[in-house]
Amino acid sequence: MTDRAFEQLLGQYCGELRLHCYRMLGSSHDADDMVQETFLRAWRAKESLRDAGAVRGWLYRIATNVCVDELARRPKRAVPASSGAPGDPDAPPVPPSEEAWLEPCPSAWLGSGPGHPATRIELKESVALAFMAALQLLSPPQRAVLLLRDVVGLTAEEAAHALGMTVAATKSALHRARAAVDERALSPEEPIDAEMLARYVRAWETADPDAMVALLHEEIVLAMPPSPTWFAGRAAVEGFVRSYIVPRARMAPVKLVRTGANGATAFAFYRQHGDTFRLEAVHTLSARAGAIVAMDHFLLPEVFEVFGLPTTLAVE
Repeated sequence: MTDRAFEQLLGQYCGELRLHCYRMLGSSHDADDMVQETFLRAWRAKESLRDAGAVRGWLYRIATNVCVDELARRPKRAVPASSGAPGDPDAPPVPPSEEAWLEPCPSAWLGSGPGHPATRIELKESVALAFMAALQLLSPPQRAVLLLRDVVGLTAEEAAHALGMTVAATKSALHRARAAVDERALSPEEPIDAEMLARYVRAWETADPDAMVALLHEEIVLAMPPSPTWFAGRAAVEGFVRSYIVPRARMAPVKLVRTGANGATAFAFYRQHGDTFRLEAVHTLSARAGAIVAMDHFLLPEVFEVFGLPTTLAVE
């Protein structure tokens, strides 16, 4: 195989390998670096690829080991609900912590790559924020086995070879990983209709606390990484809406622009500063039974470029 043909072959898998690295690390802004490292290692080892038809499994083996090596050098990604007790709704959020936080990824990533075979976990479910949070509870080998088997669709033998494990050890790790994820009782994403979204945006942009609270599910969870502050339950979130969110939105109006994150509803969240709106967060939503059950307000500038969002908007 010529160098040019090999380079083109690698390029066919860039999108799905980026998603795999994102799932392994929980970081969208690091995913492209991990893909580049994967391709560098693949290029150095290209003579070992005897069958071009086996390139997909070969690349996933390299990418998985790149990510496992990276995970050995860093702590697992934090999620607010696992970082401590819920916050005081009458107090402002505590300052950002130094922890590395689980990051969202652009929904546009789901349209890249040659596609996946039918697997236990479908493509959209495989990047849902609840699933990504559950992955953070797994050890790197368990995470790798679960993803290679249930998302990528490798056989037990292929996954064992990729990880340098026995088939028996791979099956055991997969069993434990599935049990840990299933224990979280993950629910599929529920579509949010256009009327509810319009009401939600209007509530924010008009700083209307009653309209905002009316959309909340009794079991709503609100988080705002990198602050470890989070709230659970309608009463707590309502208290925070009235004591902190709405007063701030009245002093510095906000603008929500529709985008997509992790295959779900999301907004680019802007706050007014003088004659411009400045990008403040990637704001994601999920619903249950016709009400908002999760709001994640990612105040993480490192992911804004990943989403390709303008950093400012003119005030009309």
